[in-house]
Amino acid sequence: MKISVIICAAGDGNRLNSANPTPKQYLVVNGKSIIEYSIDKFIELDIIENIVIAINPSHSQYALDIIKKDAYKDKVFIIHGSNTRLKSVMKGLEYLNASETTHVFIHDAARPNFSQSLPNNLIKAAEGHHGSIPIIEASNTIKQFKNEKLNTLDRSSIVESQTPQFFEFMAIYNSYRNLAKLTTGVNHVTDDAQVAELAGLKVNTFKDSKKNYKITVHDDLCRFKMESENMSSSRVGIGFDVHKFGEGHNIRIFGIDIPFNKKLVGHSDADVGLHAITDAIYGSIGSDDIGSHFNPADKRWQGADSKIFLDHSLLKLEEFGGKILNIDLVVIAEEPNINSYKNAIKKELSELLKIDESNIGLKATTTEKLGFAGRKEGIAVQTIVNISVKK
Repeated sequence: MKISVIICAAGDGNRLNSANPTPKQYLVVNGKSIIEYSIDKFIELDIIENIVIAINPSHSQYALDIIKKDAYKDKVFIIHGSNTRLKSVMKGLEYLNASETTHVFIHDAARPNFSQSLPNNLIKAAEGHHGSIPIIEASNTIKQFKNEKLNTLDRSSIVESQTPQFFEFMAIYNSYRNLAKLTTGVNHVTDDAQVAELAGLKVNTFKDSKKNYKITVHDDLCRFKMESENMSSSRVGIGFDVHKFGEGHNIRIFGIDIPFNKKLVGHSDADVGLHAITDAIYGSIGSDDIGSHFNPADKRWQGADSKIFLDHSLLKLEEFGGKILNIDLVVIAEEPNINSYKNAIKKELSELLKIDESNIGLKATTTEKLGFAGRKEGIAVQTIVNISVKK
């Protein structure tokens, strides 16, 4: 059995009614995007061969940023979806048809809270059938309102379907291909099981949990934010670094150059800001400081770009299972004045750390002319980083 996954992620999430322009599947909750919660659960299953994400072409950069993770390499692939879920799934099936896939899960990107055991339960439920889907029983009184008439339905036989849904690949692929030949019912198809129904396939069910809800409106997002906090623990790390001034021009700090009549002196490029952040990240996972990873006596690091050190700390953070939630920075110096560069610094750090600018605090202060900073001998940066670690 070779099992692949199609994740539908081409929607805009307009019903969420959020002030944030980011599509809901890419909104970051507790350190990672909503779609990553689903990807990670499938990745952890040894039975999964490939994961195909059908995206809106205008969301390409969001998706490309996500699949850079080492854990996703050669496992997660992006295709352009379409303006309807049905067409996006069909494109995913066509993509997988060239592979050796025998079975497929089809899932909604905005449904991140399914249990880790659900995929295996669906595989078992599908034995002797063409597929299986998770369901929950209707708990409220169900009404039908049509032509200004209200009717109460028997809820004992009514269930709500969820995703992921599991199918024999060729069975669901051919069902989708034959869908185009139908003249009725096509416009009202809302999930893959309905496509299977119209094709006459046998689909079994598995009673699932109401926790496997779809994030559709703002209340759903708030609920998931609260619940996801219980999925992980929080840790903090503190970083502090100092570099003195020397003869030269321009200050390299937080990865950008600021015009100045001096430069910072150090074994590497002396980026005091990135050094403080790097040490804070190391500290958050209980690791030693930069010097233990990159010996200052090693000539390889003479004049080195400090982004090398930062990238190493981020790699260690990922291996630890951690994600940066937010970071707060204080620059301690009499000069230069960095206030006019704050936006550029935040943009650079957002790209380097892969967190939203709203999760970066940046302040500057003096020491009232006290100490080395007060004597204009150099710059210090203090940092605190807050991370989440998957339990």
